[in-house]
Amino acid sequence: MILLFTSIMLVFNSYGQIEDFESETIFLHTNETTFVTGETLLYKIYCMNANSKELSKISKIAYIELIDLDGRLINRSKIALKNGIGSNEIFINTSCLSGNYKLIAYTSWMLNNQKSKYFETEISIINPFISIKNIVKTTEVTSESKQYVTNNTKKEDIELKTSKKIYSKREKITLDVIQKSERFIDGNFSISVRKVDHLKFNQKITSQQHIDNITDKFINTNNVNFLPELRGELLSGKITSKNESKTNSDKHISLSILGEPFDQKIVKTNANGEFHFILEEDIKKSDIILQIIENNVNDFNISINKPSSADYKNTASKNNFTISNENIDEIEKRLVACQIVNSYRLKDSLLKGLMPFDPFYKNNAKEYILDDFKRFPTFKETITEIVPAVYFKQNGEDYSLHIRDYITGGQSFGAALVLIDGLFLQDVNELFNYNTNNIYKICVINSAFSYGSKIFSGVISIVTFNKAYNGKSSNVLPLQIERCEFDKPFQNINYDSEFDYSRIPDYRYQLAWDTNFLINKDSNVYHFFVSDLDGFYEISLEGFSKSGEPLSINEYFEVK
Repeated sequence: MILLFTSIMLVFNSYGQIEDFESETIFLHTNETTFVTGETLLYKIYCMNANSKELSKISKIAYIELIDLDGRLINRSKIALKNGIGSNEIFINTSCLSGNYKLIAYTSWMLNNQKSKYFETEISIINPFISIKNIVKTTEVTSESKQYVTNNTKKEDIELKTSKKIYSKREKITLDVIQKSERFIDGNFSISVRKVDHLKFNQKITSQQHIDNITDKFINTNNVNFLPELRGELLSGKITSKNESKTNSDKHISLSILGEPFDQKIVKTNANGEFHFILEEDIKKSDIILQIIENNVNDFNISINKPSSADYKNTASKNNFTISNENIDEIEKRLVACQIVNSYRLKDSLLKGLMPFDPFYKNNAKEYILDDFKRFPTFKETITEIVPAVYFKQNGEDYSLHIRDYITGGQSFGAALVLIDGLFLQDVNELFNYNTNNIYKICVINSAFSYGSKIFSGVISIVTFNKAYNGKSSNVLPLQIERCEFDKPFQNINYDSEFDYSRIPDYRYQLAWDTNFLINKDSNVYHFFVSDLDGFYEISLEGFSKSGEPLSINEYFEVK
């Protein structure tokens, strides 16, 4: 805790603030405000310094939550921020009832704000699979010839221009971003192209409106109850001693993530028995195992801190939700469209988080793949005959594993770090009764190895075939923790590609979604393709310049 607070002081002192800390603010650009079940809510996060309006360097984690009319949590996502930017999606499933909802976004650091603890925007969900009670008759005219108004922050700065106003189905559209000044060059922007209809129960909050309504620019030093997540995903906890004569400080804590890929971390507790783990960004597994690496481990209790969470008071929507008879046709169209899109959507062949990941000891270990040798029935025989760098000692019924030191030609000093599928083994006795036919390989580092706050004589990493070792250790604490979401890139359709789309129906309402839209000094041309649906479409560009000036532009075209 002391180290974390010191880091916070260094960050804020670099901003020149000593008496008060600079706060953060979040703006969400969403693709829509009204959804039918089966559709996907897309969003981009802009986390900014509330004082300077520049992208924030403080928090590396943001939280996005969907809350119903009664303040109940419907969906929660933990999103990694890179230089203040993050993005993801929420699939609207059939468990959501029809009605108004609040979408809120915040960082742990923002919870210290007196007024603007969260970014809030209202969305509506229509679930045709569950009876909708609030259907009213109306005489409102809902003609498709409705005129849409262009919302341009300042036309002398940026203009969106398409080559024409009316397009045919599956036609390629070239969008020119015409800049008349250099104010927004190298800023950060997102663009959405989506079909519009009359299911509009809420208005989007624009970047300009958000900037105009920032209230908490600073956090008083006396009101800091939530620490910022400066280094990414942080898992914190505390150990307490059952024996008052034993101290909680300087105890080694192990965190194991099992399987493939696996990970292993070791830290020491501070004077209060507190510990902090920084989790790897590329391993997003939520199942972990904590252990206290000490003698008499049963003399201690271990617990983890609860993650940052919102106070839902005064956040739920209280507006009336009614659907007119004229809306029924629009609902049916969108329901059919999203079912077709979901049926023909291309599946991700490889998620970033499932790509090959080097273990913490990198490529420094020598591998012994047991199928490359004659297999032996016992673990004793296996390490004796196949793994010469490892030897064991036996004291009665207790075993220990050690590393040979080839430099001195003798035995190494101290204990080896022993892992099986990533699980730290304090008691290796269970290995000597383990069926070696389950072992795929044994990896060995036969030299001193410093990891975290502990030094080992080497590393012995055992990998099984199913990558899911289920040991007998009684001194482990298995937990399921909240992790950041996988990145889910939006899949654009490109009719210029070699893929044959001729037999695939294209019922996309969402034609394009780009969370990394850049405005450069030279040409700014963006391409996307029309679907099989006629009607009016909206191009929405949102974002901020490098200095935090908001940009919000809407442009429209028609498909016939």
